[in-house]
Amino acid sequence: MKNLPFICAVWAIALGGVSADPLAIVFPYQYVANIDTSKFNEPSGLVFHPQRGTIFAVGDNGDLCELGTDGGLVKEHHLSDADLEGITCDPSTGLLYVAVEGEEKILEIDPEDFSVRREFAIERIFEGKALLKEGGQGIEGLTFVPEAGHPEGGVFYVANQAFELGAEEDLSVICELVLPLRSSEEGAQVSIRRYFAPGFIDISGLHYDAEADLLVLISDAVNAIFYVRRTGELIGSYALPGDNQEGIAIDAKGNLYIAQDSGGIVKFEPRR
Repeated sequence: MKNLPFICAVWAIALGGVSADPLAIVFPYQYVANIDTSKFNEPSGLVFHPQRGTIFAVGDNGDLCELGTDGGLVKEHHLSDADLEGITCDPSTGLLYVAVEGEEKILEIDPEDFSVRREFAIERIFEGKALLKEGGQGIEGLTFVPEAGHPEGGVFYVANQAFELGAEEDLSVICELVLPLRSSEEGAQVSIRRYFAPGFIDISGLHYDAEADLLVLISDAVNAIFYVRRTGELIGSYALPGDNQEGIAIDAKGNLYIAQDSGGIVKFEPRR
């Protein structure tokens, strides 16, 4: 991540550490435009597809679309009547994975025709605790982390949306999952392998930055973006412009895209 020095400087300042250049506390992106010219309905999740060079978005009302990085509509499809809240991509296969809120499952989707290939149901209980409590807010973010040599190609992280840090169940957490992407041709029920609590509420979007090996989280409630190691260690944060931020993607040029549930997909470019 090219902006990692800025992030570390911000975190040092927040902890009362060293002084730094004033630019080190400025959001490291500048506004380009709201590129959502197609007026996609309630966008809630985004992912950049490295092979296709496009952005895929999902919406609260079960819609899925593919957009150019300028916002031009490539194709759109009403996938189901379910609440789709997160989307990610396996870069080695190009397949898409979509999180279904409330049902707590992940759909595997062909980006060519938007057909559903497999479904994976997530177990709600981990070590006796209902992390993804039935009737709770449900999973809100999803990202895939490729791992060389991993038998399934990598691991998934899902964000459970919750609003009480002290709750005993339905926690504001990031859960790690392993889906049988390579070992089975069928769908399956998958268990939570581990989880961590980042320490803030309303995790509304999730992205993996492979260059820095960091999870990038956004929170709608606090209007902020956070950078977190996969161990759960928080290393930096910024105030995030916009409102109702529910999806995040970063393209091959480092441009940042934020989906707003109230409408719009806002594009930012790295600050020069």
